Amino acid sequence: MRAGHAVRLYDEDPTTVMDSVDALDRTLDDVAVTDSLDGTTGLQSAVDGADVVVDATDRDLASRRDLLAEVETMLAEDTLVATGGTTVSVTAVAAGLQAPNRAVGLHFPAPTASDVVEVVLADQTTAATRDRATTFVRGLDGVPIVVRDVPGFATARLELASIVEAVRMVADGVATIPDIDRAATRADADWGPLARADAMGLDAVLAGLDDLTARLDARFDPPAMLREAVEAGRLGKPTGEGFYVWTNGEPTRPSELNPAVTARADGVDER
Repeated sequence: MRAGHAVRLYDEDPTTVMDSVDALDRTLDDVAVTDSLDGTTGLQSAVDGADVVVDATDRDLASRRDLLAEVETMLAEDTLVATGGTTVSVTAVAAGLQAPNRAVGLHFPAPTASDVVEVVLADQTTAATRDRATTFVRGLDGVPIVVRDVPGFATARLELASIVEAVRMVADGVATIPDIDRAATRADADWGPLARADAMGLDAVLAGLDDLTARLDARFDPPAMLREAVEAGRLGKPTGEGFYVWTNGEPTRPSELNPAVTARADGVDER
């Protein structure tokens, strides 16, 4: 919207639509921007005249294919069909379309202040579709990186590999949570992997690691302490406590009182 695009949100549930529009209105806090935002429970009205359709659902493969197959019948021939997320193959989603060559993945990594957007090429994606997708991302003031349709794409694999090793270091008592994050924090990054894991939601991190373990190999196998933290309901920023205690959207101190996360770092004093 800030890039000048009109956006229509769709969901079958009117409450979800209203809540989503209200949340974006509060986040953007710009009348000129939010005037270009609308929500609807009508699929036809949602996609009518659209240049780009983005599936931002968390549905499984079969449900995504069914939804996009229905959507495709309502689209112009040159409408770009994009799907998000990292747990479903873009190639498999595209296979459900009559014109799979116009399908592409658009993955906006979160949480991050980075402008990077992954443009994921399905086996069926044509060069023309790739170019349109990268042009679209640049029009959002994003930085497109083109990646193959492989499990986790590029950013999720790098992020989760960093997080899982950092969690193992906490579990092994290598250093305190803040010091591990300090060791990993680069000049261009405000948060280390453990703070980023909290911000993503530890349940989302666990689900991502389980998915990559199943589809790749055991290097992404999540440590037991991560699963214990999730089972205890300590999900990071969404619940206010994970590896850190969160206040006003920022990690304020390590969660020293959280045995599911920090008790294993015995013998390492906070500095």
